[in-house]
Amino acid sequence: MALPLYYNWRNLQRRKLSTTLTFIVVTVVVVVLCVLLSFTAGIRASLAATGTNLNLIVLKPGATAESTSVLVPDEIGRLVQTPGIALGSDGSPLMSRELCVQTTVPRRLSARDKEPAPANVAIRGVDPIAFDLHREVRIIDGRSFQSGTMEIVVGKAAHDRYEHTNIGDEIVLGRMENRIYKVVGVFDAGGATFESELWAPRTSISDSYLRRFDSSVVMRLQSVAATKAAVEFINGPTVQLEAKPEPQYYEDLSKKTQDIVVLSTILVSIMAMGAIFAVANTMFATVDGRRREIAMLRTIGFGKWAILVSFVVESLLICVSACSVGLVLSLLAGGVKQDFLSDTTWTVLAFEMKITPGILVAAFMLSVIVGVFGAITPALRASRMRIIDALRKA
Repeated sequence: MALPLYYNWRNLQRRKLSTTLTFIVVTVVVVVLCVLLSFTAGIRASLAATGTNLNLIVLKPGATAESTSVLVPDEIGRLVQTPGIALGSDGSPLMSRELCVQTTVPRRLSARDKEPAPANVAIRGVDPIAFDLHREVRIIDGRSFQSGTMEIVVGKAAHDRYEHTNIGDEIVLGRMENRIYKVVGVFDAGGATFESELWAPRTSISDSYLRRFDSSVVMRLQSVAATKAAVEFINGPTVQLEAKPEPQYYEDLSKKTQDIVVLSTILVSIMAMGAIFAVANTMFATVDGRRREIAMLRTIGFGKWAILVSFVVESLLICVSACSVGLVLSLLAGGVKQDFLSDTTWTVLAFEMKITPGILVAAFMLSVIVGVFGAITPALRASRMRIIDALRKA
């Protein structure tokens, strides 16, 4: 025979202080878990939205990202022979030579900032053909830059987070910081990492930074089936460069967030252990304060298992209720815009924090684990209590 839930609920209300403190501890653990995981989920979602399987990205062998890749004109010239490469309307190969450099741009002031903090932002020098290969990129305000000019367009995320990115504003660029580029447009990229970048004419960026090379080449293939032959050709002795599909390249970059997941797991595990001890302390105190009550329950016919389950249920009521409140508070973080300095590209990636169904499930499971492990030892003690001894000591 099991004890009714109403009995457990009334017992929790009688011990408001200890119940409230335990409730707060579990709520904090749930919020921290959700926020840390949403941080990682937001970065991965942004990287996953970038690229198409029809595009190959070509880098220097050994380069970890475009920012560390150097391609000279002779190497790029050999790429036109790649089997399966798509051709444009004029019969020329669909290839986009791209140059990636960095500049420092101040963040927009928030309510708690006294002065703008700097951010290391990526500048991508491209030719007009880049907009044909990166079809997710489209101008949503203003216009695109004109080739050979010192004009620049900014990604939507960059526009939202950084100063001097409104249409008509001027940004100082160049190796000697002596070239002034005018912002003429804002572009959207469907949440892709490109939205964190500034795009300008490749030749202008090359002259401004005295770079006589490119960082990468993006190639459009005729079909996904041509990927294997094209990659083998580029990676082989004829070209001796490294090619991979665009989604794979950005997936490799997202693996760097695994370190964040590991650190988050360690932090949350330590906090969860603290929560387990908090729950256990509350339940031990409950057992000690209810010795006579437990003995009376045993006397009127409730068995050891009913007592054990009752205490575990009380613990779960605290933890699941705290989890519900923690999840509601965590949902406030969903959609919050943040930025993250990548240790691979050394540029800032602006992203949106995301609370996914997987995060909600993980938080619920954590609260259940805390509730069960925190209550099991006190519950066993209560269930094994001898009736006569309990009545004598009560």
